[in-house]
Amino acid sequence: MSGAEKEDKSGLVSLRVGSTDSGVVEDYYDSWAASYDETLKDWCYATPSDAADLLVPLLPTGAKVLDVGCGTGGMGGELARRGQFNIDGFDISTASLALAAERGCYRALTQCDLQKLPLPAADNSYEAAVSVGVLTYIEDGAALMRDLCRIVRPDGMIAFTMRSDLWAVRRYPKLLKDLAAAGLWSVHHISAPLPYLPGNEDFQEDIKVIHTLCRVLG
Repeated sequence: MSGAEKEDKSGLVSLRVGSTDSGVVEDYYDSWAASYDETLKDWCYATPSDAADLLVPLLPTGAKVLDVGCGTGGMGGELARRGQFNIDGFDISTASLALAAERGCYRALTQCDLQKLPLPAADNSYEAAVSVGVLTYIEDGAALMRDLCRIVRPDGMIAFTMRSDLWAVRRYPKLLKDLAAAGLWSVHHISAPLPYLPGNEDFQEDIKVIHTLCRVLG
């Protein structure tokens, strides 16, 4: 059992269990930040790479991209390896943000609680928003997605992932339909469930990850 899976002072016992308590999540990722990248490499975590492969072909060169829940910057790094973008990051963990800054691929990094809306970004200020490995920790995913529709310009893209075991439980099929019915976005792509953390014994056959891409409407 790795350090990330042991019970710590925050009370979050494991990634599988998760939490939507922002204070718990902040403490957990602050304490894990120093070894996070190494641990995820050991667990064969390819979700940021897969998300970038889906999103980048839809982005213009120089696009402003908001990395929502950027952590130590893995998603930003994958975007920067594939093109020239202006990437900003939001995350609750200051320790993780410090490591993201060291990557040199972010224009700006902001510490904020993603469950306190609206997020600190102007209307129509980005061509895309991406949130990878984050929504497990968000109690009201629909509210966050509505705010991202405010932040991303019409015809821009919102990309996000959700665990397959939580997809129906958290009512993501309904979320997609409701925001489409409200004229906020159109659904561009929903992937089949893909491997999530194949090197972690708690994330084998029963927990995969679903990638979704939506186009913001005017």
